[in-house]
Amino acid sequence: MGKHENGLTSILLHNKNNLCASVVVFVRVGSIDENFSQAGLSHFLEHLMFKGSKNYPGDLMSKNVENIGGEINATTSKEFTMYYISTQKDNVKESIKMLADTIANPLFPQDEIDMERKVVIEEIQRYLDKPRSVLYEKFYETIYTKSALKNSIIGQANIIANVSRKEIYDYYKTHYIPEKMIVVVSGNFDKVKVGKLIGETFGNFYTQPAPKEPVCLEDIATGKDIVEHKKVEVGYMLSGFLGPNIDEDDIYIADLATNILGGGKTSRLYKSLYENKRLVYNIDCSFSSHKGTGNICIVSVFDAKNIDTIKLEIKKQIENIINNGITQEELNRSKLSKKTSWSFSLETPLDIAETYGYWYLIGKQKFVDEYLERIESVTLDDIQNFFKEFYSNKMFSNVALLPKEM
Repeated sequence: MGKHENGLTSILLHNKNNLCASVVVFVRVGSIDENFSQAGLSHFLEHLMFKGSKNYPGDLMSKNVENIGGEINATTSKEFTMYYISTQKDNVKESIKMLADTIANPLFPQDEIDMERKVVIEEIQRYLDKPRSVLYEKFYETIYTKSALKNSIIGQANIIANVSRKEIYDYYKTHYIPEKMIVVVSGNFDKVKVGKLIGETFGNFYTQPAPKEPVCLEDIATGKDIVEHKKVEVGYMLSGFLGPNIDEDDIYIADLATNILGGGKTSRLYKSLYENKRLVYNIDCSFSSHKGTGNICIVSVFDAKNIDTIKLEIKKQIENIINNGITQEELNRSKLSKKTSWSFSLETPLDIAETYGYWYLIGKQKFVDEYLERIESVTLDDIQNFFKEFYSNKMFSNVALLPKEM
């Protein structure tokens, strides 16, 4: 890991046994950085960054990547925007040059902005036609009332339709600064040459004071029960509650606790609500960590007439763990499951770069190296105490979409 004079962070993860390499740029800007009039601007900006730069106008960069057999893409989240190029090992230096020029010298042609508006607005409409997407939007708006985590990543169509080029450029200039960037190179490459090139490109970016960090910590609040009737064939529900903050050690326990509760066909919720009582078509539970306060969410798909029974049964299963604990067999199985999925998440150079870059950006630099050891150290009492600490009937929320009444 290197810290450059302009504030940029670079992470070099060398593996001589790999034939490929990935160059990934994290910019610490996402929906949490937006105010109401900027809803969706981080995501829109991500679409525009590959529409031409000073040394790679038009679609020249995309063609270059295609000509060297590479892959180029980007994504936006609540906390960051990520750009990457994955190629054969011999093309790492060119990948760095292309991404550096894209990040430092985007052109934002007006005609491309106008064309991409239509693309993004269509994407928003398709997104909001999906029941699960609507559920997640409403769930985050419900449990996050004070923090910026309630902000939608996809944004609002009316804002994208009317935002000016100047507003886009001003947003870019505010947030695309070295202090908010992490460049990760993973795979097979020459560490000395690559480190020098990053310094000569990204390391020379002009810097300026970083904007104020958004508030991402949420106070515990009374849970809500929301039901909306939509054009759906079956019922969809997202149930849950606030979890540990990113700085708390409970984030490791949360991964195992949610896996035991609802992670797969051996989990308590699946056995009870699907196998034994046939109340749901599917049910799953997971922990979502964020820069700030995370959450535990349970997604269920069901016949609408079962909704009240499902709500009671979910709470019953959680309260059973609180009152009676779990078995050693459940804990061992969950540990094995999480360790296996963790190994799968570090298979390719891109996987490795994304994982290290994200956790460094979140402020948990040691997370990746410590994860397996911390998971292995979790005890039976830890799982029971986790639910005792974070769950209560009063703070439990349900957001449901049901078929329109005839």
